[in-house]
Amino acid sequence: MYKTKFYILFGIAFIFSACVSYKDLEKENSLLVKQRIEGVKYADKSILEELIRNQPNRTFLGTGLRTPLAAYQKGAKYYEKQSVKDSVKLSDLNDYYETLISYKEEELLNTIETNRAQLDSLYQLDLYTTYSEIHSLEKRSIKDSVRGIRKLRKIKSKSISKTEKLNQRLEKGNWLMRSAGEPPSYFNQKGSENAAISIQKYLVTKGYLNATVTHSFDTVSTEYYPFIREIYSIDEQKPWIINKIVLDINDKEVLNLIQTYDRKSKLKKKTQYSESKLQVERNRITKLLKNNGYFDFNSNYIKYEVDTNKTHGLVDVKLIITPPVDKESHTKYYVKDIKIETDPNDQSETDSTEYNDITYIQHSKKYKEKILNGKMALKESKPFNESLTNDTRFFLSQMDAFKFVNIEYIKQGEDSLNAHIYTSSFNKYQYAFETGLNVSRSLPGPFASISLKSRNIFRGAESLEFRGRFSLEAQASVTETSDELYNGTEYGFSTILKIPRPLIPFSSKLNDLYYYRTAKTKILTDLAYVSRPEYTRLNLKGQFGYEWRNRKEDLFEFSLADLNAIRTPYLSNDFRVRLQQLAEQGNTLHYSFDNSFVSSSHLSLSRMRGDYVNGTSKATYIKLFGEIGGNFLDLVNDWTGSQAGSIYGLRYYKFYKLYFDLRRVVPIGEKKKHIFASRIHMGVAKSYGEVDALPYEKYFFSGGGNSNRAWRPRRLGPGSYTPPQRENGTFDYSYEQPGDMIMEFNVEWRYKISRLLQWAFFIDASNVWLLEEDKTRPGGNFELSRFWKEFGVGAGLGARIDFSFLIIRLDVGTKIYDPARQEGSRFIAGYDFLGKGTTEFNIGIGYPF
Repeated sequence: MYKTKFYILFGIAFIFSACVSYKDLEKENSLLVKQRIEGVKYADKSILEELIRNQPNRTFLGTGLRTPLAAYQKGAKYYEKQSVKDSVKLSDLNDYYETLISYKEEELLNTIETNRAQLDSLYQLDLYTTYSEIHSLEKRSIKDSVRGIRKLRKIKSKSISKTEKLNQRLEKGNWLMRSAGEPPSYFNQKGSENAAISIQKYLVTKGYLNATVTHSFDTVSTEYYPFIREIYSIDEQKPWIINKIVLDINDKEVLNLIQTYDRKSKLKKKTQYSESKLQVERNRITKLLKNNGYFDFNSNYIKYEVDTNKTHGLVDVKLIITPPVDKESHTKYYVKDIKIETDPNDQSETDSTEYNDITYIQHSKKYKEKILNGKMALKESKPFNESLTNDTRFFLSQMDAFKFVNIEYIKQGEDSLNAHIYTSSFNKYQYAFETGLNVSRSLPGPFASISLKSRNIFRGAESLEFRGRFSLEAQASVTETSDELYNGTEYGFSTILKIPRPLIPFSSKLNDLYYYRTAKTKILTDLAYVSRPEYTRLNLKGQFGYEWRNRKEDLFEFSLADLNAIRTPYLSNDFRVRLQQLAEQGNTLHYSFDNSFVSSSHLSLSRMRGDYVNGTSKATYIKLFGEIGGNFLDLVNDWTGSQAGSIYGLRYYKFYKLYFDLRRVVPIGEKKKHIFASRIHMGVAKSYGEVDALPYEKYFFSGGGNSNRAWRPRRLGPGSYTPPQRENGTFDYSYEQPGDMIMEFNVEWRYKISRLLQWAFFIDASNVWLLEEDKTRPGGNFELSRFWKEFGVGAGLGARIDFSFLIIRLDVGTKIYDPARQEGSRFIAGYDFLGKGTTEFNIGIGYPF
């Protein structure tokens, strides 16, 4: 089959190549067909290749078949026929919209003038008798103006969208020319010689001061057309080494400071010379001086003299720092006074106080001076420090109290600065209401959530948030006797108190630590009620923990205590019987539905680099998570005298859980319409107490709209376990399949058709496994010898509607490789696409990862 596909692709390429018309190429030029760089030993060859603008035409898999050139010529022939029509159409469209816009603008102006004239005439009459008429006319005139402006905007937007494609087609060619095609690459001797000069200049900047670059070419005569092969021969010679570094700095204090931190310099003796090192050193010194009081200093004061005349292969570097024009030395500034004014635009009465030598000016919204002081990295009588200025701005901004923070410095005297800090507060109350549809088994169910946040409730920039939620979704029965769908409902209510400082006893010595200043305390209570046909479940949760960030904006979350009291007041008879049957066979699932108490502590790290959310640049997101539960409850158990594994009749669990989640997006192309997204998710959880089971919420699951989209939610696995089969031959996926381990790999190719519409092609590979054998699920345990053959693989297509604030997603995934089947029969691509349960439809909100 693979040979057949190769031959088909080869045949297509050959057809395109055979259609290349060399007669249509410019007679006075030659085609550049081969390009080579020789002699590179030390430099990065890929960078040198990028310096050559004129590249030979690409070929199909290196075979010499110039399919892109053939595609370009095919498109060009159609372009020649169509360009005249497109030009006429573009001219007509421009004339039409220009006339229409002019007419609508005139119509809008006439309407405004008419309404204004009518109002002016009414204003001349008795206001008491014409009040209602005036009010009605004022409302109508506003509506007319708004309606007219909206129509104009709509017409202008439509004119841009319609003419943009025509302009692109006329200027850059049709789709075949722009995307699949490639214009003929003609040999340009002058351009190639300039490229050789650019390569040589680049090598010189990297320390290869004696490097030479020679360009040569030869002509290959063919029956079709003269072909050119060119070679860039590079003789780098040995890189020049820094022999000595001389500091020419008359300002003794600046000289001492630079020498003190010399160990951090990238400019070292006996290392390879390069101009980039000079620039790095210039930036380092500028930052060093600005962080040590030199408020007016900038990089323009730093100059270099490079001497290569004394000894071949060695370079002497002189670093010069020039003084200001009107002074012999640079001024070192000190912070004299610090003032903080919250909401300076507030016209209410001003309240001015002093705390730790800082003046606080506040209006109607007041914050405790002690809390704000804890975010102040700046100190009076200390030298100006740009890094501490940025830190102070960040510490205040991340409190969830201020919309923006601005810091200004005003010079006082010869060497003093007054720091003025201005902040603007968020609204005290913020509410949000969200409603929509959850989708399970392709059937929608409504959900709604509402939240109310109150800020600065104790004048310490705290926030207290109340959240309520409700959802109704289609659920499959987990009993063997039915595959019908039922309504599953969930209610929840939670309160979250965030305090912008860590509540840690005896923490005064930590006040100056960066982590301490960014830390918040989080206290959460949550009540959740879940009702399904088989059971109802009540969960009362309390959590106390901290979150903080480092200088790289990584988020750390530490939950000191995460306490959950879980009660299952109802189990259906069928489900109770099923759990009993599983228990008799050694399965521990029934423990998860006992009344229980789950306690744990966890630590997580979340790191984001680049614009991961919008995908406008290369971006990475990673989360590391570790959790341990139940340990201290042994002490409580001994103290209360309860039986092993329980406290006052509530079962408790001892377990650990570890996982990491790595995601990456890479936009491709100039317009970044193509985006390649990928994810790796791996984890393990293990119980080790008297109860040989995990809390149900701590298991891993695979399958569903945000996992493997070719399987129903939570139904894939474990391992090669084969679910029961129905009479029609399909698998009975009525049961959720919890696992102790998970491995998940997802890749997705996204393409933006327009601002609103996107499509995607995806491949998902995943499964969960058990750490111990389970007689009720044979083949579900993890073994090194076979786990790699047990990944469920699915692929499919998706569509997305992007409303900027909301993304609606539809994915259709079909099973390619099903580990639940017997070996040799697992590859099922294309097998009864719609009839045997091999395809799943998923509707979701947002991207899957």
